Amino acid sequence: MALNVVARSEPEDVYIGGLRSFIAGVSPLLLESDRWDSHTLQDCFGIRGIRFLGRIDFDFTRVPDPYLTELKAYFTWRLSRSQSRHYEWYARAARLIPFCADLADATKLSAGLPPKHLIDFGHPVEDGNGNGSSPLAAVMREWLKSQGCRTPEYTREWRIRDGDGTLTRNIYQSFTPANSLVFTLIVLREKAKPLEARDLILFEDVYPKDEVPHRKRTDPCFHFYKFRSLWLRDAARRYVLSKIAYRELSTTTLASYVGALSHLDECLHDKHPVPGPEHVTQEFIDETFLAWGKEQGFVGQNWYADPMNMLQWVSGHLPALGWSHLTFDPRNIRRVHSYHPKGRHYERKFEEAMVPEEVVEQIFAKFETLPPVCRRLLIIVRYTGMRCRDLHHLRFDCLKPDPDDDRFMLLTFYQSKVRTWNTKPLYKDDAAHALVIQTIEEQRQEVRRQWGRDTRYLFPSVLGEEEVVLDSSRTREIIGLWCICNGIRDKTGKLYNFGWHAFRHFYGTELALAGYDIHLIQMELGHASTDMSIVYVNQRLRLRKKALLEKGSGQFVTIRGEVDDKIAELALRKDAALTVDVPGGLCSLPGQIGEWCEHNGACFTCRYFRADVKQLPFFEREQRSMASTLSRLQAEVAAFEEKGQVRMAEIGRMRMGRTEEGVANLATIIRTIKTEGVYGGSDRKYRRPACSSGTAQCGKAAPGRGDDHGNAPPR
Repeated sequence: MALNVVARSEPEDVYIGGLRSFIAGVSPLLLESDRWDSHTLQDCFGIRGIRFLGRIDFDFTRVPDPYLTELKAYFTWRLSRSQSRHYEWYARAARLIPFCADLADATKLSAGLPPKHLIDFGHPVEDGNGNGSSPLAAVMREWLKSQGCRTPEYTREWRIRDGDGTLTRNIYQSFTPANSLVFTLIVLREKAKPLEARDLILFEDVYPKDEVPHRKRTDPCFHFYKFRSLWLRDAARRYVLSKIAYRELSTTTLASYVGALSHLDECLHDKHPVPGPEHVTQEFIDETFLAWGKEQGFVGQNWYADPMNMLQWVSGHLPALGWSHLTFDPRNIRRVHSYHPKGRHYERKFEEAMVPEEVVEQIFAKFETLPPVCRRLLIIVRYTGMRCRDLHHLRFDCLKPDPDDDRFMLLTFYQSKVRTWNTKPLYKDDAAHALVIQTIEEQRQEVRRQWGRDTRYLFPSVLGEEEVVLDSSRTREIIGLWCICNGIRDKTGKLYNFGWHAFRHFYGTELALAGYDIHLIQMELGHASTDMSIVYVNQRLRLRKKALLEKGSGQFVTIRGEVDDKIAELALRKDAALTVDVPGGLCSLPGQIGEWCEHNGACFTCRYFRADVKQLPFFEREQRSMASTLSRLQAEVAAFEEKGQVRMAEIGRMRMGRTEEGVANLATIIRTIKTEGVYGGSDRKYRRPACSSGTAQCGKAAPGRGDDHGNAPPR
């Protein structure tokens, strides 16, 4: 078999010297000794080789340099990490030593003259592709066959294509250490560089330890190899590192984010043989790149918005590198084929994001055949709507009694996406909440039985010698395969492609159907804004029908607060609306399913705001308070002017102006209520005060209110 050698730009002494420095940094004994026994493992790594490796040691005596240094660096790196401290890893990795000894002797392999360094075999990640195998893996496979070793295939993957479940058999675990060897050497080569010059960066180098995901065989990382243009790769690296420094990117989205940025490099290479910074012009970002992305069939806004944000940052921060000044027109986003919440295709897409009700029924009908841990995970996510990561990272002590009310238990968990803690009250007399409480207690008892102690996580797992969380991809694989084997199908007859996040959409929709308003749904799901919560409320048409048939789980009331059961008259009477209480009056907007307001409080000039004589004392108190504030501001401005503090006086006058508008607004509301009995706003944004009709006179009129007096322009 012919060998493909990858050329390296780094001098040999820099690469090998960096590996030697790394080994010596762990222990000089590792460089001096070519045979590592159990005593070496204990002295250098603080582990007992007999416990997890048996009585087998590492014998490098037959391996010549530079393969010897590379192998030692690989084993030093792996043995210093918890995921390698188990016999399964050793049983596979130990074969690398005799393999590399034979590889260095060209007479013992039919593959031809081997490259000088093991890293020269290359890895698919350096071509921008994280999947696939290194050429070294193919050579090792042939070597294993020549040694009479089996290379069995293991079935651990499942896929769903067009509604049909398929299993794949393409994992050859006997020679995957060859891939791990080359990848680890690339990691060590990059770690020898300054952070701002690395093409591959480990998560642990830029994120806190508790935010780095745990993986059994690979080290979580991200890379910039997809950028073929080195000048653009450097710009992307600087930009991404700056966003990480300001905590604007999480580990869960980082890889896909860098992938979106690389579309820019693909477009430049499609348009120019040798692209350079001079090709990134205003016309390129406004027209060329946008048209190219549409031709590629990209959907959504991120593929366009993320590269544009990077270019805007680069043009402002790196002008010395030849970047011209660029401006990004936000209106171009409207030209992108998108599923934005305000877009035309939004509802159609997110209707499919929720797990279908018939699928939930089928899953729970055959529930008992699932593994106990998967059953408990499903119960918790079904009745809490947690994110997948938050669910699997639940702490062992997440559930505690409510110190203020013994009818409740408090479920506390960390929300990784918004980086805040959330405490969810569980009502003991509620059947769903009681089931969640019981499930958590059962899991605690099972963990104590297996581990003999209280662990850190409610769903713990073992990675070498370290306690880690249960792998969410593994639980998804188990349940997904279970769904295939049990024929779980949707109403169209297609096999259901299981995913944890679909239950979050299911829970949000269930809350809306139960009559929760958007702000309570926001608190239940732990969102930073109601705009995000709306995304998780699916089945919009069904909700609107329910609002008409069941009155939105509320009441149709008149502006005077009287219940109006004459739903047929709703379309004819302007003073009847579905309303909720807000400070100072009633708001007719939040109760309309699918049309919730984005503001937390009422805006007195909003056309959905209503008030009557019952709220008159509230506005009179507000008027007195604001009048007092206005007097104080007038005195402060006068003092600033007397001291010559021009800027402070200017700021004070601006505050006075807004306060005066507020006082006039309150005066209008009070006058209108006293004159007409009711008051209603006219605008969605803050406007100057006005009467609701000509009956109640005031000094200024709001635009579009139909007032004949005042100087307000018409709409």
